[in-house]
Amino acid sequence: MRAFVRFAWLTLAVTVVVIVWGAVVRATGSGAGCGSHWPTCNGQVVPLAPTTATIIEFTHRLTSGLALVLTVVLWVWSRRLFPAGHAARAWTLAALGFMVGEAAIGAGIVLLELVENNASVMRAVYQGVHLTNTMMLVGAMAGAIYSGRRAEGRGQREVGGTRSEVRTPFRTVSLVLMILVAAAGAVVALGDTLFPHASLAEGLRADFDATSHFLIRLRLWHPILAGVASLFAIFAYRSPLITTLIVAQVLLGVMNLLMLAPLALQMAHLAGSNVLWIAMVWEWLDSTNNLRPATNK
Repeated sequence: MRAFVRFAWLTLAVTVVVIVWGAVVRATGSGAGCGSHWPTCNGQVVPLAPTTATIIEFTHRLTSGLALVLTVVLWVWSRRLFPAGHAARAWTLAALGFMVGEAAIGAGIVLLELVENNASVMRAVYQGVHLTNTMMLVGAMAGAIYSGRRAEGRGQREVGGTRSEVRTPFRTVSLVLMILVAAAGAVVALGDTLFPHASLAEGLRADFDATSHFLIRLRLWHPILAGVASLFAIFAYRSPLITTLIVAQVLLGVMNLLMLAPLALQMAHLAGSNVLWIAMVWEWLDSTNNLRPATNK
């Protein structure tokens, strides 16, 4: 049981690395590094004379494939380890489904050539759907880990009885809001990549300019939505950990804005959002399971 939980943590860690590396692919314009070919790279299984963009994109594909293999193993393992109907089985199956969805979305982005300087509405929609799916994937993996820990008798605690039951609906709404924030952030990051500005003042003027591209004008709404979602999450969870992670994310967001979104900060912001999301899902599971005894079946 403990080995299963450790392997699930490994799978989750690899998945988060893949997600963060995806930001590198977008920010460096390397999405077309393998041309419009999928699953091959420029028509080759292994590119023999790769450019920097090809190396970045091919690395993303290799790590994505590794994450898929790990997820399949995790799902098979859960079916052998847990009885039918166990939550761990359901969570690993959900994770596998979202992982396959990731592959399909990635293939669509490449085959439809929604890469490099493509600034279409379709690309923005794909970016939003992509981040939504990754959030669901990470949440499902966190659920598998949580269920495994409960099955081995760890991670149990009563979290407030009736009070927790009252908070649970608010926490559910908070999770939905955070998904919307992540999707909006993906679109904003795309706009920052395609339409960089030389200064903060220039960027702010473009944000309020009615003639600006829609990706530029949408940037204004991300911090507003993030602010509302953050305040609601602090209210819904009332958790020192969640509050600390939210404050850290806000600070990273402000730094991104002031420093014109350098790649390192974009990666840190995306990684931080995944850590916050995992913590929120974990405490949401705590509240939904606070009156249910753990099972050692």
